[in-house]
Amino acid sequence: MEKIKLQTVNSTNNYASGLLSGGMIKEETVIYTGLQTKGKGLGTNTWYSEDCKNMLFSLIVFPEIKIEKHFVLSMIVSLAICDYLDFKGVNAEIKWPNDIYLKNKKLAGILIENSIYGDTIKSSVIGVGLNLNQKVFPSVLPNPVSLTNVTSEIYNVDNEIELISNIISGKLKEFKNKSFISIHEQYLKRLYRLGDTSKFRTGDRIFSGQIKDVKKDGHIVISEPEFEEKEYYFKEIELLLV
Repeated sequence: MEKIKLQTVNSTNNYASGLLSGGMIKEETVIYTGLQTKGKGLGTNTWYSEDCKNMLFSLIVFPEIKIEKHFVLSMIVSLAICDYLDFKGVNAEIKWPNDIYLKNKKLAGILIENSIYGDTIKSSVIGVGLNLNQKVFPSVLPNPVSLTNVTSEIYNVDNEIELISNIISGKLKEFKNKSFISIHEQYLKRLYRLGDTSKFRTGDRIFSGQIKDVKKDGHIVISEPEFEEKEYYFKEIELLLV
């Protein structure tokens, strides 16, 4: 695995995308940094991290999967991060669409940006932010937690990035020729609040419902008492943590 370490960068995903656009970049190149000045989350969200305390990295891969199955890549990466946390003695869950939770607190976020040719994803930049050694967070963040908050251990950031990158790479290879069904089954076992009655917001409406499924294109399926099951896409619905 090729490794590129940066002292500071606006976003490891941006840097990785620039390498891809220039060509001649190896698959499984990991770009990591101690500080992101403009860390990216889903949509317009940002990612905050204290300098040199956490894992901030992007992994370049060439998945060669059909665009209609793009969310399967997110499923595999999420499962790989859960595998890493299992290794650390911590049981994590996947909060749709792109967060890793410990109980009701956010430990990590994923941002995958794809380059598409025709109907196929040719390259992907897998961005991961994982709270590792940070102990105190800004009050504006609603529910953060770090690995050290849970285990009381202090980790070597470079070593942990190498470990988790190898686990993600291994998981991608493991699932390369497997059916969506096997990936989907494992994903649902880890899905945060699956089948539990929860509060949701869509537009101006707040309602109670249950998460029933997540489709290979990323749509989440919600069951409401008054209606049949309905599918929602990213940013169309929010799970309220109450």
